[in-house]
Amino acid sequence: AIFCNTNSAPARARAARRKEMAAAASLDDIDIGVDQVEFALPPALHMADGKKIDAAVASAAARAGRRHWAVGYAVAVLDACLTAATIAAGRLAYVEPPRDGEIDTTALAGWLGLCGAIVIFGGGSIMIKTPTVQEANCDPMVFQCYCSTAVALVSLLVWAVGCAEVPSFEVVDSGSVACGALFAVVWVSSQVLCVKGIQALGCAIAVAMIDGITICTSFFWGVLAFGSRVRSVPGVAMALCLMVAGVALATASSDISDREAARRRARELRALAESVSPGVKRTASLEVSPSLSVPDAAEDKSGRMRAKLIGFACVLGMGLGNGSLMVPMTLFQRGIPALGIQAYAGSELASLAFLPSISIGVLLAQPVLFLIYWAHSLCAGRRPQFHFRKVAVPGLLTGAYWGMGNFCAMYATIYLGQTVGFPLTQLCLVVNGLWGILYYREIRGRAALSLFVFASLVILGGAVLQGLSV
Repeated sequence: AIFCNTNSAPARARAARRKEMAAAASLDDIDIGVDQVEFALPPALHMADGKKIDAAVASAAARAGRRHWAVGYAVAVLDACLTAATIAAGRLAYVEPPRDGEIDTTALAGWLGLCGAIVIFGGGSIMIKTPTVQEANCDPMVFQCYCSTAVALVSLLVWAVGCAEVPSFEVVDSGSVACGALFAVVWVSSQVLCVKGIQALGCAIAVAMIDGITICTSFFWGVLAFGSRVRSVPGVAMALCLMVAGVALATASSDISDREAARRRARELRALAESVSPGVKRTASLEVSPSLSVPDAAEDKSGRMRAKLIGFACVLGMGLGNGSLMVPMTLFQRGIPALGIQAYAGSELASLAFLPSISIGVLLAQPVLFLIYWAHSLCAGRRPQFHFRKVAVPGLLTGAYWGMGNFCAMYATIYLGQTVGFPLTQLCLVVNGLWGILYYREIRGRAALSLFVFASLVILGGAVLQGLSV
């Protein structure tokens, strides 16, 4: 392979990019690492126009960064409006929360909370894709610290604004704090497990499994633990199958799009190489460096299997935790006489009254979980990197999104129940996919887009069937 001026930083960056595209070009033909591949391009490509290309890339990146921040702030305003609408509906069209496992589909606040949770959760990860966050490659537990701080603050703010009367910490006692701490432990742990699972299995497989387990877990909590009644068991079973299948198809559409994009980049690169130097072969040439040793096949297979098993365990933990997320709030609402926790009997809705306990629980649990997570590294002398300048604001915004979405999801759970309300919040996958299509352009190609539309219809059909069956 031909490389010129490889000692300069721009040249090294272009070389790395060539390797990446070469690996993409060879995706269907060979199975070797990116570092083992070099792509043969004529020196004129990066000698004559290298500085212009670098300047253009830097300018485009700056514009994209500014646009991304503007979108992030706009999303925060939208989420605040959805949260305020849910609070207003709860006040102006108040409906007594159902008891003993019943659901109430007439409550406007329940449906607004559900819609708010779907929209907010669907766009809740946009700041994670901020260029500074991607560049920092921040540890998930460090990023979670910023998110937890924002969740605690936003929960207190929503509680103070949403209460019809003067907010009072009389609703906070040892039982409510215990429920809030349980909520925090489940939430923080599941968020970290989610990142680990996606890193091990890939986004397509991990997200499909997580959403499927979440839907089933939340439903079974409602039926088996909280006495939610089911009118049609076959209808519910079919609805759950449709929703899980739709989630799997939606994530598969992303995988198909990625493969099509890799092939498209390979074709563009070949055409570019030929246009710059007609003597370049039409097919990209790949060289595997003979100096690189090939790892033992059995050992490599064992390592991949171990990584996959860890990934499956993380995804399972995330799905079970996410599906159980509304359990502490339900316990706060109904009480646990066996543990001496009294049922909530205040005038405000339990979803509002539980917010200060969530804040206290998060502030208590996050430092403990952080120390447990980093204990081994700290003992070995390795300290966490907080990347404050690059990660703090995106992390706080992400936590603010999640805090508002969680509040809306609690409203949906109170009125629509653990069997309908929270499982339906997983429709956020459709909104997330729309972000990927319309803003990030992550899902492209006729096949991928058609599959995503079909998957969305399957998910919506399952959601409607589930609502009719309980």
